[in-house]
Amino acid sequence: MQVTTQTLGTGPTQVTVTLYLPDAIADFQHPQMRPLAIILPGGGFDFHSQRESEPMALAYAAQGFAAVTVAYRLTAAGPVLPVALWQIATVVAYYHDHAAELHLASDHIILAGFSAGGYLAALYADLWADPALATPQILPVAKRQVSALALAYPVIGLRLGWPKLAAKSRAIHGDFTRHEADQLVTSQNPPTFIWATQTDETVPVQNTLAYLTALTQHKIATRAQIYESGPHGLALARSQTAFPVSFRPTDPTWGERYCRADVAQWLTDELAWLARLWRLDAFWREQ
Repeated sequence: MQVTTQTLGTGPTQVTVTLYLPDAIADFQHPQMRPLAIILPGGGFDFHSQRESEPMALAYAAQGFAAVTVAYRLTAAGPVLPVALWQIATVVAYYHDHAAELHLASDHIILAGFSAGGYLAALYADLWADPALATPQILPVAKRQVSALALAYPVIGLRLGWPKLAAKSRAIHGDFTRHEADQLVTSQNPPTFIWATQTDETVPVQNTLAYLTALTQHKIATRAQIYESGPHGLALARSQTAFPVSFRPTDPTWGERYCRADVAQWLTDELAWLARLWRLDAFWREQ
């Protein structure tokens, strides 16, 4: 596997990405085209969660995908919006432009967001065709398009329980007024997979339900899963991304909350959904 970190774009659209590109299978004699997962980790716009970065990229790569993690704008650099949306557009357009040389299927791009990254992914899915995302550099609308969206315990509206403080909300949206993702869904939104837990103590499940309602109203193909319980930030919901005892030695059982066999099914379900949506069996065999 080739792992490459590079900076894309210029000026306010500049963004650092890390690409995980599986090696070609020599037995096949010709390189296969691969779907691409563009991953936006969470972190409350204070940092980029590593639990939702490389482990997710490797999980997609294990299924034959290429994957890229995006270090989008954080509040320490100024208001997140709309700059982070421009950055995502820059990333999407770059991999459209370089699909042939990287052996990527540009019509099989999924934007996958977790928590705060899910907020950006949802907003991008709403606004990708909007002229506002063509600036400050001209990006043709066709090169800004993704063909599927995956959201894990996402923030959807800044009025829906996170963040708690108005100052934090302001630090995210600044003067950008189009920041309630459930109110911006259109018929151009991509098919969407979304999941959350009812007991999420940080981002209330109402966020997911509001977006699901909007997607349904606009007849967007959607698969949703609401699990009965589990904390925020479950990531893979397996031991690999659960907090170890050394993270909180005064409460050695605390990390066990992040190992949930029932919730861990989300990735299998998402991949099965994608396989149907994109006819992946035929996609692999007919190359």
